[in-house]
Order: sequence, then structure tokens, then C-alpha cells
Amino acid sequence: MKRFSFPILILFFPTLLLAQKPSVEYKLSMPQPWTHLFEVELCLQGLPANLSSLDVLMPIWRTGRYVTFDFASGVQEFSAGTGDNSPLPWAKTNKFTWRIEKKRSTTVVVRYKVYANEFGDRTRGLNDEHAFVDGCALFMYVERYRDLPLTLTVVPSKDWHVTTGLERAPGEQFTFSAPNFDYVVDCPLEIGNQVDYSFQVDGKEHVLSIHGNAHYNPDTLIKDVTTLVKMNKEFWGDLPYNRYVFLIELGPYGGATEHINSTIIQLSPNTFKNANSYRGFLGVVSHEYFHTWNVKQLRPKGILPYDYTRENYLRELWVAEGTTSYYGQLFLTRAGFISASSSLDAIAHMVQGDRQRPGDKIQSLDESSFDAWIKFWKNLQQAYNSESDYYGKGADVSLLLDLEIRQRSNNKHSLDDVMRALYQRFPLAGGRGYTDDDLQRVSEEFAGSSLKTFFDNYVHGTAPLDWETALRYAGLDLQPRDAERKTWLGVWTSDQSGRARVNVVVAGSPAYEAGLDYGDEILAIDGQRIRSSDLQDRIAEYKPGDAVKITLFRGDKLREFDVTLRLQDVPPYRIVRVEKPTDLQRAIYESWLGKKSE
Repeated sequence: MKRFSFPILILFFPTLLLAQKPSVEYKLSMPQPWTHLFEVELCLQGLPANLSSLDVLMPIWRTGRYVTFDFASGVQEFSAGTGDNSPLPWAKTNKFTWRIEKKRSTTVVVRYKVYANEFGDRTRGLNDEHAFVDGCALFMYVERYRDLPLTLTVVPSKDWHVTTGLERAPGEQFTFSAPNFDYVVDCPLEIGNQVDYSFQVDGKEHVLSIHGNAHYNPDTLIKDVTTLVKMNKEFWGDLPYNRYVFLIELGPYGGATEHINSTIIQLSPNTFKNANSYRGFLGVVSHEYFHTWNVKQLRPKGILPYDYTRENYLRELWVAEGTTSYYGQLFLTRAGFISASSSLDAIAHMVQGDRQRPGDKIQSLDESSFDAWIKFWKNLQQAYNSESDYYGKGADVSLLLDLEIRQRSNNKHSLDDVMRALYQRFPLAGGRGYTDDDLQRVSEEFAGSSLKTFFDNYVHGTAPLDWETALRYAGLDLQPRDAERKTWLGVWTSDQSGRARVNVVVAGSPAYEAGLDYGDEILAIDGQRIRSSDLQDRIAEYKPGDAVKITLFRGDKLREFDVTLRLQDVPPYRIVRVEKPTDLQRAIYESWLGKKSE
């Protein structure tokens, strides 16, 4: 007997451990949606009796946007109890933590309400028409049990249904399962009377879910989205999900956020009315869907794993977002949604945007990434003049890096190869994120030589981007359109009650030198009333060197400023093919844009 007891203990020990793991269940209700109040219940069963207290946390940010939201501010009527509804004492220990004194109870039920009327942030919203849920903004969790599988039961209002990337529990319409907390909060829920269109790509289900009314052709949408799905499958080599959901909300908000097997896209119902705005929509789809690999699977070290209780600092957002922006547009060209000439026009606009932004000369790309939490998403008054943009300039540098690798490798390799290699070498399941150094090292492998100067100048430094040399690799000539430079004031404005409110005063511009400021309300130029919509046209009527008198309100005080106008400092550009491209230039151009030489 003694001889067999030890093996028997070993045999049953794993089973005993499994039996000791608590179960985690969420319930989400919305009995009075017009109040904007969700009701949430978190039930944990099978807790250790000797665990005297339990910390329940609410995330302070959501994935995909690197700024703190402090979601706990919307929580009200928090309570905790045992399985038989006996109340348990609790106290907040900081702004996002509730400590429950559970004593020896093995079951704890947490109940609370959350005020949700932030549809525009794509976090949490509830009204009498529909609901949207990003789990980070609604669900509390216990850190020690964060990796446990869980279930979520939704009790919709009225006759609403639920569309989400979560798997439904067998035989259930409103109960879903998830392998862990990270997964459930990365699968947003659209709850309402949205219309769901299901289609297959590569043997996997995809869903186009549309909330709101607009005139669109679902067959066209499915055909075009299928093209982008197939292009990404060919690029990356797989579809890292069982089912994918495109959540589209038509209404007053704009923006999009990527998730593990879905995306939420908000846009105007007028988007489908003309070809240009529709191409813009496809560009958003392309960008967000590329994120399925780049940032949701292939992650920078700083966000693997996520820490929901603090800022997650990383220097690679220019890759996560900027490189995604680059490929999001490039795929539209390769897929035929955008012509080669239109693509080159867009790049010419990128050149002008880069060269006229003062902040690009002050803040490096990796610094822009690192400081996203305190700068980029804060929309600071001085942002344009003192900050770079890891989206825009990240796309610029990705383009230059792509062409640099193609040139050095004699067009045998490209940034495409680099991204695929990173995806293979830093799988999400491996738990090891990449860094800028990893990107540089892999890029050098495919380029065949050192890229230290490139990364020092353009990623870690603020050296001006050498667009001319990079574009020449593809047989393209960058030409300034000096004759098209316009008379320039140097402000950006928005309409505010019929007045032109200044949002940006460009450093070094005529307005900057004359003393115009952020927040000024421009009333008149040379005594004639001005509105935001006609400000630029009015300025263009003047000649360089003309002096104008600008009347404005600064606060409640009427002020006048004399401004001497001049031509734009940075001209618009055009990009044209060189007359006699070399074989290498022609090959780079064709493989890069996916277009044959004309």
C-alpha cells in the first residue's frame, strides 16, 4: 500500500490543482438603456478559503489608444457579497482598486453600475438605440485570476442582438466564452439592431456588421473587403483567427480601433455617397485589418503583456501605427483601388507634410512613441510645433526603409520580408515582444548591410528625411512646384459659432511672428468679416509682402495685429517617373507598388 500511494498522489495531484481554480463569470445587463447605465455582475466561485481579501481592479486605459481614461470614474453603486448574498465589507485603496474583505467565503459576487455615454471614444456607450462595449471600459478583474477562462452572459434590451468576435457557448445565444480576461476585453460588443452580413474567406467566417442607416451595396462592400482580406493573407501567410468581425457604426463620430479578431469603425452615413470618401473608408478598413497582425499578434515589448493599471511605455508605436499606415495605403494601390499616379500624388503630399511640420525637427520618432501617453493623445496647443507624429512620420520612415532595403538588396528583399520575419520570430504565444533594435537587426539581414546611420538619423534622431534619394531608387523624381506656392498666413482654424478659431499657429510663420495665438477668434481681415471656410481663399488674394490688419477676439478683448504675408515656406511637390529608368529602378517600382511600368 505504501509503495503505491506516492504514484497515486502524483496521478491525482493535477486534478486537485484544477479543482482549486476558481471560475469567473460576468453578466452584463441594460434594463433602462436611456439612462446610459450598464449593470455588471462579476461572480468568482471556488476561491481559496484562506484568502482573506480580494482586490478587484478596473483598467485605466483601453488597448489601441495610448492614453489614460480612468474608467473607474463611471462606476457607481458598487457592492460585494457572498454566494448567498450576504454583504462583504470593502474599501477603495486607490482610484481603480476595490479591496473586498472576503473572510473565508469561497464565492464573491461583485455588482456595480457604469455610466456609459462615450460612443465617440469607442469605449462604452448605451442609449435607447444601441450599445457598444470595449471590455476595458466596463469589466473589473482580479489580477491573480486574469489568465483563467471565463464566461460572459449578456442580457440585451428589447429585441437587440449581440455581434462580437467572442465565441458563443454551445447552444447559447447570449452567453460567450473567452480563454482569459485579456481576450474578452479585446473583443468589443455591438448590441442592438445592427445588420450582420456573413461571408467566407479562406474557409473562415467574416462578418460585416453595420449599425445605422445609409445607402450602400452590401455585395460591393463584401467584395472589396474580401480583396483586402485575401491580400493580407497572401502577405502574412495566415489568418490568425477562427472568425473575424468588422463592426461599423454609422453616425456623428469618426475613428477606428483594432482588436484581436475584430475592429470597430465609426464613420458618417455619407461615406458611401462618392468614390473619394468610399476609398477613404477602404483605407480605414485596410489599416485596421493590417493591425490584426501588426500590434495584435506582433507586439512591441512594452505592451506584452498589457498592464491595465499604468501607462505601458514603448518606443515602437511608429512601427505599430506608422508602418500600419504605410501598408494600409500601399495595399489599396496594390489591390487596384488607387492608381499609381494617385499613390504618387499622396506620397508627394506626405513629403510636403513632413517638411512643413516644425515638430519633426524637434522630436524623434521613438521619442514620439514613448511620449504618446503624455503628449500625442493630449492634443496639446504646441503639438504641431514641438512634436513629431508617429502615425504620419512613422509611415514616412517606413516608406524610406522599404525603398532602402530594396535598393541595397538589388530588389531581392523589402520591408515586406522584414515584417513577415518579425511576425514569425516574435509570435504572440511566445510572450516576447520586439524592440527597435530587433527591427533594425532584421532589416539589416535583408538589406545586407548596416542600417545604423538610417536608424540613428530617422528613428532616434531628427535629421531631415532624404526623400529625393529614396524615391530615385524607384526611378522617381521629386519636383517642387514652386509656381504653385500660395501666399501664407500660417494658421489653421476651425469654425466656432461662425468665427474662425485658431487651432495651430505654425512656428516661424507670418502669424507666429506677428503674435497670433492659439484660441484667437479671427473676426476680420482689413476690416472685412472672415469665416473659417473662406480664410485661406482670402489670404490667397494678397501678394507676398502685403501687410494686412487682422482683427480678433482674444478672450473677451478685441485686438488688432499687423501681419506681413509671404509665400509658403514649403512648396507642394509632384513625383514623376524618370525618363530612362534602369532595370533595377523599374523592378523596384513594379514590385513596390504592384504596378507595371507605363
